[in-house]
Amino acid sequence: MIRRLWLRVRAIAEPGASERDMQDEMRQHIDRATERLMARGLSRRDARAEAAREFGNIGAIQEEARDARGSRWSRFASELGQDVRYGVRSLARKPTFTIVAVLTLTLGVGANTAIFSIVNAVLLQTFPYPDPNQLVLVFNIPLNQPDALSSISYRDFTQCREQNREFSEMAGNSFHDLTLTGAGEPSIVNTAAVTPQIFPLLGAKPLAGRTLLPDDGKQGAAPVAVVSENLWYSRFGSDPALIGQSITLDMRPFTVVGILPASFRYPDGAPRQDVWISVAQDPLFGPRLSQPGSRVLVGVGRLRRGFRWRKLRPR
Repeated sequence: MIRRLWLRVRAIAEPGASERDMQDEMRQHIDRATERLMARGLSRRDARAEAAREFGNIGAIQEEARDARGSRWSRFASELGQDVRYGVRSLARKPTFTIVAVLTLTLGVGANTAIFSIVNAVLLQTFPYPDPNQLVLVFNIPLNQPDALSSISYRDFTQCREQNREFSEMAGNSFHDLTLTGAGEPSIVNTAAVTPQIFPLLGAKPLAGRTLLPDDGKQGAAPVAVVSENLWYSRFGSDPALIGQSITLDMRPFTVVGILPASFRYPDGAPRQDVWISVAQDPLFGPRLSQPGSRVLVGVGRLRRGFRWRKLRPR
């Protein structure tokens, strides 16, 4: 049964496969008959001719096989049509069952599609960064609650970045919403408050202009912003003159210095962002950075080449 099904599927996928199989089978029969006659003392030429005569008219046999194959396919198509019509009539007689069955299949397919989309995005697809296996997220973990992850303070991030020996570079980021005004109707934009090192760490190249520089992350620096390609297109009509102009985020003006391509995304599954600003100039988090208990950042580190994980023993 499985072999017949496989042959039917193969015939659909390779229309000439059945013809080649038939010719190969006939050739094998003649070869075996030739070897049998040669064992009786006939020359190969005579044995071949005698085997062909024993086999009969090859052309007629091939035509019979084609006719039989055609009738089998006709019968298969007829049976398939009958099964489809029977199934449709059965479902039409029981509309409640049909609706439940269709909804169940729809929910099942939808749920599996959603799960696969998540697994594909998180586990299967390679992140578009250089050496993504070297990237590590850095959280705060209380000693008395090893399962409780939280953000880290700006002071802790700065000390960790300056004193660690595991990372070749380290950056911080935080996500929240700000209100964009001064360009049409006010709107909420997804904002990433970051340290400037995030862009070279992830190999982010601007579509136009530049990304944040180290001086942009200092306290008292002029507030600048990088906008996404999507926001540039939807809100500013892809105007190339946007770079150098000012936009207002939560009543604070920011000068646009660059545009990031739509393909850029973070490694921790955060939603796509519209605007990137320095956390030091953030209207929401900037005034709180000096407070030790203000944990607003998630760290992203790139391990040094040759780094090997080791189990830490308690002291």
